[in-house]
Amino acid sequence: MFSVRYLFAGTVLCLLVWSSGSAFAQSQKAFPLNELIGIALESSPQVLAARDQSKAIRGQVSIARAIPNPEFEVSTGQQRSVTSPLTVGNVSSWAVTQPLDMPYTRFPRVNAAEANLRAAEATRVAFEIETISRVQQRFYELMRREAESRAADEDFNLTKQIRDRMQVRYDVGDTARFELIRAQTEFLNAQIAQESSRLRVDQARSQLRQVVGHVLPADFKVIAEQPQIELLPPLNILMAEIQSQSPDLQKAKAEVEASESKLSFEKNSRLPRLSFKASQYNDPNFTDRLYGLVVSIPIWDFKSGQVAEAEANASKAKNQLNAQSQNLEQQLETAYKLYQMASYQVKVLDQEVVELAFSARRIAEVSYRYGERGMLEYLDAQRTFRAARNDLIKARFDLASVVTEIQRLRANPEWLAKIEGGK
Repeated sequence: MFSVRYLFAGTVLCLLVWSSGSAFAQSQKAFPLNELIGIALESSPQVLAARDQSKAIRGQVSIARAIPNPEFEVSTGQQRSVTSPLTVGNVSSWAVTQPLDMPYTRFPRVNAAEANLRAAEATRVAFEIETISRVQQRFYELMRREAESRAADEDFNLTKQIRDRMQVRYDVGDTARFELIRAQTEFLNAQIAQESSRLRVDQARSQLRQVVGHVLPADFKVIAEQPQIELLPPLNILMAEIQSQSPDLQKAKAEVEASESKLSFEKNSRLPRLSFKASQYNDPNFTDRLYGLVVSIPIWDFKSGQVAEAEANASKAKNQLNAQSQNLEQQLETAYKLYQMASYQVKVLDQEVVELAFSARRIAEVSYRYGERGMLEYLDAQRTFRAARNDLIKARFDLASVVTEIQRLRANPEWLAKIEGGK
């Protein structure tokens, strides 16, 4: 009985440990970049609001396509003759009026609603592309800060070894106090840089969680991914892609079409409106059947105010389209120049500067060990290598950032496929 009781307690304890371990492992799930983008697209309030707006505009298209309802009128009563009081009878009448949806007003109205739907869809796509860009930017920012933190840890360990070695040499009288102080200063600077880099990692993780959404647990981890820098096409090809793919331009073009259709609708509304009418009147002696057209003629209100407003809105939409096109071209041109500069910096730093700084540090280290160079020269070589390495880390992720910005401007087809596939 005693052994069974202990066996049961041990089993319960193992289950509790396993369940707590599973919960901890679940909270420590590592997220890849694509999964973070998917979470952001499903939780971003701006994206969800843009989707709802698109659904609302889709309902307006149905309203614009609807055929006007007929009007029914039915009445009944009694007929009494004034000259002959004995002539009494029941009378009744009915009438049906069907407004005719004339093509010169129906087509512009439907076209305007469909253009507004295209503008709403373009707005939704623009918000989703912006969300993907922001998540990718913050993700690469976190990757950069983690790379800098790893480099700072290496610097800290190296300067600590140098400081400890100098302390031993100073204790035995092989070096001056000045060199020990210099090594101690380098160690403290490396320690400060290490702590600062860790804080920047936490800050970058917090900013990434803010962009993705608080659905992401506070203690989330990410799967490290190095930015894949693709070779971009020439600037003129990118300009052509912007004109054909940019959701911001598609929205502006759709708004121009909607405003022009609205202007056509207001102008055509000055034409007569027609309705078909059929009626019947019944009394004890005879029945009248009438058929005809009801014509609404704009005599007093010639729609001058509505037409003037529609003309102004059409002109405004065209000017906004031109301004949007120029703005996107300027942004792309600036980003492309930054892309060229960053590409050159990465190439020079990776293939020349860092290699030379590493070789200089290695030579200085060997010379220091053999007593050919002093500690100060070795520390200077180490500092030069750290600066070059940190510049390379920064340049790589600056290049990834500017490429992401260009992909946002050009509406990267891979992003568009990802958006359409997630709908």
